Amino acid sequence: MASKNSSTDRQLQRSIEHLEHTIRELPEQYAAVFHPGKNLLLHFLRGIVYGLGMITAVALVIPLAILLVQQVQWVPLFGNFLSEVVFRMEEVRSLK
Repeated sequence: MASKNSSTDRQLQRSIEHLEHTIRELPEQYAAVFHPGKNLLLHFLRGIVYGLGMITAVALVIPLAILLVQQVQWVPLFGNFLSEVVFRMEEVRSLK
């Protein structure tokens, strides 16, 4: 009977140690819950970087598309339309 109580005591002790270990690790695993300001700042900075990346991509893609469109003027179906688009975009750029 004593060995059964001893075994139960050891299991209980191991469970308590595991619980203590888990509680000590909670702030590290769930930093957003324990440090909401830090999490908010990180998400804010991520949004800024994402927005700047999108602006940069658009700033690079549109001029490249215009250069490509200028080279495609020989295509009969789209050539006139595309040259008109390019002409109007350059006209608007010259107004600034």
